[in-house]
Amino acid sequence: MTTLSATPAGAMPSIGRFRILRLLGRGNQSEVYLAHDPHLDRQVAIKTLLFAEVKDRAARMQDLLREARTVSRLSHPNIIALHDAGEHQGQPYLVFEYVQGRTLAEVLRESGPLSLPRAVEIAVQVLDAIACAHAQGIVHRDLKPSNILLDEQGVARVMDFGIATRIAGEGAPEGGLAGTPAYMAPEYVAGGVHGPRSDVYGVGLVLYEMLTGRPAIQGGSVQELLEKVTAARLPPPSAENPAVDERLDDIVLKAIARDPETRWHDAAAMRDALEGWLAPRPAAETAGAKQSTLEFLLRRMRLKSDFPALSEAISTINRIAGSDQDSVSQLSNAILKDFGLTNKLLKVVNSVSFVQYGGGNISTVSRAVVILGFNAVRNLAISLVLFENLQNKAQAAQLKEEFIRVLFSGMLAREMAGKAGVKDGEEAFICAMFHNLGRLLCLFYFPEESGEIRRQVETRGVDEDTAASQVLGLSFEELGMGIAKSWGLPEAITQSMRRLPAGRVRKGHTPTERLRILAGFSNELAQVIADGEPAQRGAEIERLSQRFGESLALNSRHLAEVVTRSLKEVREFSTAVNANFGQTAFARRADKWLGHPSEPESGARGNSTNGLADTLLAAPGPAAVHPEPVGAEGPSVAESHAALVAGLQEISNSLVNEDLKLNDILRMILETMYSAMGFHHVLFCMCDVKHNVMQGKFGFGEGFAELAARFRFPLASAPDVFHVALEKNVDILITDIDDPKITARIPEWYRQAVPARTFVIFPVLVKGKPVGLIYADKAKAGDIVIPEQLLSTLKALRNQAVLAIRQNL
Repeated sequence: MTTLSATPAGAMPSIGRFRILRLLGRGNQSEVYLAHDPHLDRQVAIKTLLFAEVKDRAARMQDLLREARTVSRLSHPNIIALHDAGEHQGQPYLVFEYVQGRTLAEVLRESGPLSLPRAVEIAVQVLDAIACAHAQGIVHRDLKPSNILLDEQGVARVMDFGIATRIAGEGAPEGGLAGTPAYMAPEYVAGGVHGPRSDVYGVGLVLYEMLTGRPAIQGGSVQELLEKVTAARLPPPSAENPAVDERLDDIVLKAIARDPETRWHDAAAMRDALEGWLAPRPAAETAGAKQSTLEFLLRRMRLKSDFPALSEAISTINRIAGSDQDSVSQLSNAILKDFGLTNKLLKVVNSVSFVQYGGGNISTVSRAVVILGFNAVRNLAISLVLFENLQNKAQAAQLKEEFIRVLFSGMLAREMAGKAGVKDGEEAFICAMFHNLGRLLCLFYFPEESGEIRRQVETRGVDEDTAASQVLGLSFEELGMGIAKSWGLPEAITQSMRRLPAGRVRKGHTPTERLRILAGFSNELAQVIADGEPAQRGAEIERLSQRFGESLALNSRHLAEVVTRSLKEVREFSTAVNANFGQTAFARRADKWLGHPSEPESGARGNSTNGLADTLLAAPGPAAVHPEPVGAEGPSVAESHAALVAGLQEISNSLVNEDLKLNDILRMILETMYSAMGFHHVLFCMCDVKHNVMQGKFGFGEGFAELAARFRFPLASAPDVFHVALEKNVDILITDIDDPKITARIPEWYRQAVPARTFVIFPVLVKGKPVGLIYADKAKAGDIVIPEQLLSTLKALRNQAVLAIRQNL
């Protein structure tokens, strides 16, 4: 250490012109003294530095003086000013403003963790100081608690802007690394690089230590510390201090991210985030303003002709919750009301991508529910409704790209569900697809604003949600979650739209957290493929592995496999909904990303440049499973016959090979009749022995539940068509209930309960006793015409109902 100048007896020792009063502190490479400056008659703090034995001592001394002059220009209330620098007995020294107080390191040793507001307040003051220094091109390089002084008023003062650390580099351990190993930035340890984001990292470590009472990086040796700096996965502060909330966790973890590019881009950004945490706007005021903005945007959307229908369809399907028999009937009926939706859904569940999940050879929505599960079909229907309604020729290309990207995200999430700890792959599918709902709807309904958001991202360098907040008044996340709530979507789907924090993603502990993580990862990977270059694939995979490794158990080989499978499934899915996957930029980038050239799909040449309205949203072609009825004529005889035969075969196989519940079989029979024949209502009625009545139970068609409740008549003999059908076991078609020849046979309860003018009855008898009947109708007289070849198949379906009931007796 520096040797103090010899002085006469009783005189104080000196360093240069400064008279030493006492020792303030001592470190490995420096000592700090309280001294008196006789020229200006003031007290100062002098830091003496130990130079290692190096060849270029003179050059280093010049570097020190040059940097000291630069740092001395800093003037800020949270910076301890540097007054002077010099050399004494061959060793350099620095002269600082003297401030009474204690270092943050001393405070933490004595008191342990600070309160959350106090810790954040100190960090904000330090960041203010650092932002000032960075504005003048000065990087601290050595931020740690011992370099932060708390004065007598509790104000944080940053000292020692790393001059000594930089000058004494060759004398430091580990081959040129200078500073305190536990506070070195990963990029400095790995490559000797310091920059403004290194200081952000340092403040993050200091804040971590204030919140937890211990350093984030700990080890027994210098080598161990340095290895942890570059490789250790730091837990969030809340792991040590449960009082730390998720929002503050996210701010700290973003600051101490290993990759500098994922940290706060500068000290001011981190300071703003902490100030937002420290003094947020009143919750009611903020929530009220955002709610008003959301309602304004929703009003604008409702002015579009298709949005009310879209909202009603999604809300209706979503309100059908649970898995009881009524819910299954309601879900199937809601889907069957839209013949285009029915066709697309059945094409999807019969595509190769769904075979592994139980799909394939499914001709009714009811069977799809039985095989794939209630939630899978409901979620798939909601997804298809959303994209069925997104038609905008002006934004066709962008919407198509967005659809393919989110479709891939959904497929990827479904493929990875098991490894991510998510039990329901279909729920993961829809959560990933809806993760960016706000951006998708903005692109469709607010194309001009969407363009401005993209412009701000490209020109100003802000993130997408910041730009959206400035343009729309809401972030994409807030817009998507607001619309999802207005549609009544499940909480798991709504919460999965929340963006993940920067840095390493912690393991999810609840099903909702795991869904959110998986949805976030799937969309991030999709975005990497959409925007990235094949040459960066390895780096991007490594970045994602570091970010999600703890939460998703990733490895490169598995990731490549699921990406390949997911892309294959996207091709199948997009074909089912008439979206030409091969013509998208995403498809071409994905193929390059995987290392093989794009393969054009069948039909991709020639007239393959159709807009979105002609591809993704095109109406089903003539090969559709359920053709839409045309006026009174309904489906053609050939179409009806094909659908009836397909349903009959499927039901026969189910009776022989599958252990299905009776109501599942009956529902499949009714749906086959309803769809193939274009009936307005189809009901199954059962004999209630206790009350000696025939009562409607379930079925299909508009208002079927209310109709089933009203469809009730006594089993006591009466001269009407229903009793004749049951007592004589004959199928009866009534062409017109007001035909003079038949009007007397139509009971009064029917006329009051049912608005239909024509209907058909298929009695269901077991061992000669009536147990139920199948009823089907249309509104207008004469609309039901059943050729012989269709009648025989309808009777065969009724006989399947009889067989199913017998098997369950």
